[in-house]
Amino acid sequence: MKIAYLIHWNEGESSGVFKKVVHQVEEWHRCGHEVGLFVFTHTDGSDWSHAIGDVQVKVQTYTSGVARLLQFRRLADQIRAWTPDVVYHRFDLYYFGLPTLLKQFPSVLEINTNDLTEMKMERRLGYLYHRWTRGYVLKAAKGVVFVSRELAHEKQFSRYVKDRKVIGNGISLRQFLRVHSSPLPSSTDLNPIEQATEQPIYAEENTTTTPIPTGPFNIISEESESTTTTLHSNANTPTIRFVFIGTPGQSWHGIDSIGALAQAKPEWYFDIIGTDAREMKGPPPSNMHFHGLLSRSEYQPLLSRADIAIGTLALYRKQMKEASPLKVREYLANGLPVITAYEDTDFPRPVPFILTLPNGPGNTRLGLERIEAFVKQWKGYKVDRSLIHHLDTRVKEEERLQYMAYIRELEVRR
Repeated sequence: MKIAYLIHWNEGESSGVFKKVVHQVEEWHRCGHEVGLFVFTHTDGSDWSHAIGDVQVKVQTYTSGVARLLQFRRLADQIRAWTPDVVYHRFDLYYFGLPTLLKQFPSVLEINTNDLTEMKMERRLGYLYHRWTRGYVLKAAKGVVFVSRELAHEKQFSRYVKDRKVIGNGISLRQFLRVHSSPLPSSTDLNPIEQATEQPIYAEENTTTTPIPTGPFNIISEESESTTTTLHSNANTPTIRFVFIGTPGQSWHGIDSIGALAQAKPEWYFDIIGTDAREMKGPPPSNMHFHGLLSRSEYQPLLSRADIAIGTLALYRKQMKEASPLKVREYLANGLPVITAYEDTDFPRPVPFILTLPNGPGNTRLGLERIEAFVKQWKGYKVDRSLIHHLDTRVKEEERLQYMAYIRELEVRR
């Protein structure tokens, strides 16, 4: 297939979305498809071209006001001239001409969040405009990929969507250390992985649920694949080190919940990546170290020496309960057990390496005993690679490509 990937994005190569898109496009190209990446951005966009060597990249920069509408039209015209078989678009905002473009070709939207609740938290005027215009984009697409089952069944989407597919976020595992099997000291200390014996909630005919793999747990291996970083077991290190990767201004990440945990456990150490102490309402505890925005090569040593990773802890602030965050995939790719407070799309049944706290206020304080037990259980051990194989980009993108081919075939039949 000839696939045009259309995205509006302004953050650089340190962002999870940037890395996800690069891995998606590279995988489509590896599978033999002709891919063009069409980027709408207010930056120069050179980082996209540098990150993707064998794929055509077209960047359209924009300013503001009416000029922005004309600038998007230029990008849409480039896509039309390229005559793709499928247009794949990461949904965010309405642009004049976008619905027409999506109707002209077999098109698939990717939905990554509850856009209405998120925008209402950030921009009141922008929210009103978006609420008025978003339906034109959603109705124009032939198919939609949702990153969670919950989103796929939200009324604000289902009223517009013609055909849907659920594919949780993935990660390119080959770019991280390979972790080999080695059993924990006592298997009775861990709850066995619960097998999925029935369809999870929200499942439907064209929604694929990947089975959860089973297998042993391990001490981390020192064998490296594509990176030269060497990881060692932290079993003899007295201080427990936590790591969190976030983005400024996103209250649903739950930095305040991490702060409450840090205050309750002053002997533990917390590395906070991607944001700063201004996310806290008051002075942060002294055991919270804010590193700000870092590239992957800069923050990889922090992941390498961490014992436990922290995922999203306040998703209730977006009125959501299910997700598949990119940062959690990166944690798991590094072999790190994770503390979260939501249902993970790719783990519909409990697994020992993810501790799920209640999705509500005060969850780290109320769950302190469970957190302490989880830390004690996993100190010095890493998550085996075989348990997360279904998160790999190659698995995810094969499924996504099949869905795009299906949408294209539907249009041909019509």
